[in-house]
Amino acid sequence: MLPSVNLLPGERRGYVDGPCGQVHYREQGAGIPIVLIHQAPWGSIQYRRAIPVLAAAGYRVVAPDLPGHGMSDPPAEAASIELYADTVAAVIAALDLGPAALVGHHGGCLVGARLAATRPELARALVTDNMPYYTAAQRAERSGTLSDVQQIKPDGSHFTDRWAVVRRIADPAWSDETVHVGIVAYFANGPWKEDGHRAAPAYDLESDIDAIACPTLVISSHQDRLFPMGRQLVERRPGWSYAEYPGGAGMVFERVREWAAPILAFLARQAS
Repeated sequence: MLPSVNLLPGERRGYVDGPCGQVHYREQGAGIPIVLIHQAPWGSIQYRRAIPVLAAAGYRVVAPDLPGHGMSDPPAEAASIELYADTVAAVIAALDLGPAALVGHHGGCLVGARLAATRPELARALVTDNMPYYTAAQRAERSGTLSDVQQIKPDGSHFTDRWAVVRRIADPAWSDETVHVGIVAYFANGPWKEDGHRAAPAYDLESDIDAIACPTLVISSHQDRLFPMGRQLVERRPGWSYAEYPGGAGMVFERVREWAAPILAFLARQAS
């Protein structure tokens, strides 16, 4: 039987007020706070396997749903990395988490980077799991290729259509369970489901990268299309730490203990 998208063993769930209304979050554990920031078009459910692993290592782990994702209210206007960062800041403030270790995946890394750059008092450390580091030309190209072509069809074939899309573009190591949960989360997000994908290339990381002062770990996955960008980031900021994953973007879903290992080692060094 596939697990529920919303019910995870041992977690606590709640809402805080954010710039767009209610922000839903998942929480587990006690200790130094870690805030997990998901990629689009997922939600906090992306970290359903990672949360208990990090919590068991002695951390208070909080994973919010960004506006328009999961069970958080949508933005009134177009979403942006800046808006998402303000939302995470609201969660940190409401739950008295700061300073917290910020851990992001893909576009979620940009949210963490923006928050670390503009609200340094909230960021104890930053971990980026395959963060986009686009040039201006790549950002423009990426923006031009995004479109939400999914339509609700009376025969339900929009689910199988989306399944085919995910199997074509996502990490082939994703299990059927991961694809299933991702598709349920995708359609649950309604018309805002692609806002996060549009927000990422609209944001210029270069404008904030020099303002990030907290210890930072850049992680790149060998089988992720963004793999070369990790080296580019540490060349740009040579004081940052660097690690590599052997797999692809599915590490956080399918190989969570391997995914967590360099993150926990890095955070342990910051605490020593």
